[in-house]
Amino acid sequence: MIQSIAKGKYICKAPGKINLHLLIGERRPDGFHNLESVFAALDFADTLVFSLSGEAGKTVLSMKAEDPFLELIRRGQVFEPIAAEKNLVYRAVELFRQKTGFSRAIGVEVVKRIPPGSGLGGGSSDAAAALLALNTLAAASGTLSGEALLDAAAELGSDIPFFVHAARNRAVCEISGRGECIKPLPPPPPLGVLLAFPGFGTHTGGAYGLLDAARRENPAGCSPRPGVNLNGPWPAPETWDFSNDFLALFLDRGPEGEKTLYRRMLADLKSAGASFTGLSGSGSACFGIFDSPERALGAKKRLQGTPYTLHATFFLAS
Repeated sequence: MIQSIAKGKYICKAPGKINLHLLIGERRPDGFHNLESVFAALDFADTLVFSLSGEAGKTVLSMKAEDPFLELIRRGQVFEPIAAEKNLVYRAVELFRQKTGFSRAIGVEVVKRIPPGSGLGGGSSDAAAALLALNTLAAASGTLSGEALLDAAAELGSDIPFFVHAARNRAVCEISGRGECIKPLPPPPPLGVLLAFPGFGTHTGGAYGLLDAARRENPAGCSPRPGVNLNGPWPAPETWDFSNDFLALFLDRGPEGEKTLYRRMLADLKSAGASFTGLSGSGSACFGIFDSPERALGAKKRLQGTPYTLHATFFLAS
């Protein structure tokens, strides 16, 4: 996962993900929600570059954007930068130091390709990559066991343990609890994925708050569980009955302009040949599943000129 690129410099990838399915359960006493989901890691990733020195010192974090898919403009305003101390990568490094005593000075450059607020897991994956990379780089001074590494990931965020599993060749998992219950699934066939990003992000906490409010007004219960069985050979995508509780919510209660764009992205993906379409996480990115990566790339070319941004990719192999 981590590679040496020069003396004292190392590089690793932090893959994005989509939620093929996301069912949100009741709010728990700890403030989290129970959920049932299927996470699938993608060959679409941020890159982290680590620089080590022999002296004890601070963690220095820097970030840059490197992809036309990463639109940092929302309604004409640049996304506010996250203070280093609140960034998940910085927090991952400091948590690793706390648990292991690792004290070397370290610089981390995060090359962002995954849009923030897109539901594609970029921040969570970056944090998991930092934990995994440090666990390799700190071999001489003490590392975390596999279980301790997962515990540290769960301390940082609900989605982060999945990305630790993905790095261990478990690229598709069934997720439950608040995100800590993870069951690896058989690898998917070589399907294509076309991501559609509308140019605005979704605040996860706000999305859950909106869902809670809607359910207080109309306590109809949760969505039904899907009948798709992914424990053996994967069925054809056109037979999937996955759903995402946030999608219906956004289409019903979102701002009019956003509702229109969500509907257009999903309709365009379908008309371009997608066998299945959905929303990832709590948004804002939608996706289409195609029979092959080549067909996903062909669909991207056919949809050029749309008011949203597209990126063709595929599932990571387990």
